[in-house]
This record gives sequence, C-alpha cells and structure tokens, in this order.
Amino acid sequence: MSRHTVCTIDDLSAFLRTTVSEKRYVHSLGVAKTTADVLSHFGCRDYCRTWNGFEAPAFCGLAHDIAREMTDASLLDYCRKNGLYLSQEDIVAPVLAHGTVSAEIAMELVGRYPMSWYKALCVHTTGNAGMDDLALALFVADYIEPSRRFMTDEKRAFYLGSRDISQCAYRVLCDMISHWREVGFHDASSGSLAMKDYLERKAGSTYE
Repeated sequence: MSRHTVCTIDDLSAFLRTTVSEKRYVHSLGVAKTTADVLSHFGCRDYCRTWNGFEAPAFCGLAHDIAREMTDASLLDYCRKNGLYLSQEDIVAPVLAHGTVSAEIAMELVGRYPMSWYKALCVHTTGNAGMDDLALALFVADYIEPSRRFMTDEKRAFYLGSRDISQCAYRVLCDMISHWREVGFHDASSGSLAMKDYLERKAGSTYE
C-alpha cells in the first residue's frame, strides 16, 4: 500500500501489519482498544473524537508505534531530513523520538489530521505538561494494554481505580519513571518531569 492512500481504519491496520512485527501489531491493536476503554471508563470528553471517518482511539492506537522498530540511525535521519526538532535527550536515546516520527508518518499516510491527535502520538512514551484526555488515555493504554507481560491484573485495577484520568496517568507515570531508573534505560525525560509537575500542581494528582 503506497502512502497517501490510507482512507479508513482498515487501510491503516493493513499498512501497519506490513510495516511492523506481529508482536508490535498485536500491541498496537491492544492500545487502540484500551485507549477507547480508558476514555469510556473515566467518562472523558476533552478531546476531538472523530476526523474524516477515523475514531481518535483507534487511529492513535494503531499509529502510535509505526516508527517504533526503526533503528536509532533511521529515526535520527528521518528527523533531520524532515526538519523535526531533536532534543539532546532524543539524540542520546533516539527511541524517544519514535512518537514524533510515527505522528509524521501517519500524516504522510492520511493527510493533515487533528493537531491534538498528532500531539498525543508525539508524547505517548514520555508524556508532557498540558495533555488532553486523549493523550492521557493513549499514554495509559500504551502501558497497560493486555499484551504487556509485565502488567498484572492487580496493578491494572489499581490504575483504573483512580479518581480520574489525570490521577491514572500520574500513577502510571510514577511507576514508569521508577522502572526506567531500575533497568538503567534512561532517567526521567524532561517531558516526563514536566508532566509529573503539571499533574501534581494543576490536577492535584497523587499516587495514593
């Protein structure tokens, strides 16, 4: 399937299936469904729901990891060729840029879709301050969707037992930061720290 011919969610699913591994494809399907479930669970309405026949959760879930299996060199090369901003963190750990690259590739595929969807894709890994309900739900879903082997039913219930989507995302974020530090993958990014500060001060989120 050539680019600029993705017109339906089935087209996007078919493109993804030929682009990423089976494991990544199953994960993306899980994120799409879980994003919708999280939005429904918390009664979220602060997001653009549809565009050109696409539903936001399905589109973002399928698109969020299009670039996840690109090599570090390919991610950096794509960003440079397309004039995308690279932070020092991205240069040190290029995998952090895969959300932005995925968002750009999605735009090549379907055209100029809603900016709020684009932003959700860009920050789905590390988060950032000022995320809307869709971005928060995608962030959560990427961490708790059913194929995640490290996720227990008890932990998933803890997250979904939060008072609202902001507290849910905050709890996920705190555990993600702890996990990154434990495995030595990378420390909390500036986006993660900005998200944490924003949710604590603006939304009054706590882990308890």
